[in-house]
Amino acid sequence: MEYIDKLREKLSDTRHTAILNEDMVWQVHEPLIWQADHFEGRPSFYNVYRYKDYYSYSLLALILLKGRIIINQHAVDKTNSEGFSNHDGNYTIDIEIEKIGAPHTCRFDITDANDYCSLVAKAMVTDMELIEAKNPGKTNIVMCGGRDSMNLLLLPWKNPIVVLSAEPNFQLVCEFVKNNKLNIEVRKLEDSYDEQALQDEVVEACCRAGLSHWRWGVDLRNVAREYGHKAIIWKGQLGDVYLNENWKDFITPFVEPQRTVRRTYKKFSHLLPQLLHRAVGHRFQPVVINRIWEVCSSLQGGHMCFLRSLTDMLVLSGYHGPNMRALISTVDLGEVCQDDLRPAVGKLLAGRDVYYPDNNPWPKTSSFREGLHKPENFINLLRAADVEIICPENS
Repeated sequence: MEYIDKLREKLSDTRHTAILNEDMVWQVHEPLIWQADHFEGRPSFYNVYRYKDYYSYSLLALILLKGRIIINQHAVDKTNSEGFSNHDGNYTIDIEIEKIGAPHTCRFDITDANDYCSLVAKAMVTDMELIEAKNPGKTNIVMCGGRDSMNLLLLPWKNPIVVLSAEPNFQLVCEFVKNNKLNIEVRKLEDSYDEQALQDEVVEACCRAGLSHWRWGVDLRNVAREYGHKAIIWKGQLGDVYLNENWKDFITPFVEPQRTVRRTYKKFSHLLPQLLHRAVGHRFQPVVINRIWEVCSSLQGGHMCFLRSLTDMLVLSGYHGPNMRALISTVDLGEVCQDDLRPAVGKLLAGRDVYYPDNNPWPKTSSFREGLHKPENFINLLRAADVEIICPENS
């Protein structure tokens, strides 16, 4: 595969450092692989993978570095299970490679919503300015759908910015830009079908998630080529969880009857006294944060790695820079996040009231990617690329 051949060409450009951390991997795009004596910290959203003393945002790159894969039967069984969406731990499809990291810390320091909104606005701006300073001249490409990503358009960007939006939110994003008098180009993003590109996606995904949710790869790669890979893709990942009451969606696992109980609580929790809100938050916030690690770090965080590798560009979340990470680990969700705080944050960013669409419909899943995440598809592509396949019984 041409895609794998190009990755192999980059393997020799491995950078060595005594101490590596998440920001070194996720604030600039080079290199593909780090070699470090020690990794400092524990990523809670962005994915960092380790094989011995080698680290990368690309699981596939580490497999190619080894030249072999030792199949993790637990991962295979989980991936083949009915209703599979993502892996929820530090394991990967390769026994020798692990995803490093853990849930972020859980504190209850910030208890005032107004203070929290002010701190969020400042942290978002500071994190954005940090990335622009480290990546001078690169165009900011914002993937925009709901209020989380709409607020990214209100940041004081210095480098050029362009917006990509897909149906069913494209017109809503256009209205947001027009009604808020933002001088930003909005381009329509399609989820195009391409046979060869799908093979690239299957092999890069490494069975980490159901690919029906990992869309737009073909069009984003075309956009990356258009900009000569001198751009940064931004997403508004998890803004609704940390700035809205959607954190309640993670109180229990996504199974019945817990799911119905959770939905009932979310619907009627506004009728409870605030002291009970806070008590519930303190009781369940550790569970919520753990579920965010298990689900969101794998699905959304994994998708960032996936798109970063496919487009050969940095792919970032406006809500997971170093200042935002420090902030969200200290907020009392049960006390602060009982309403949608995103309009308040938007007003602070814009310095005025901000217009938002009334609704935020979800895009459809990708039907032509259904089932492509199955291990046999991935393994067949690796075998065709002369990667040694070792099964547990042969290892």
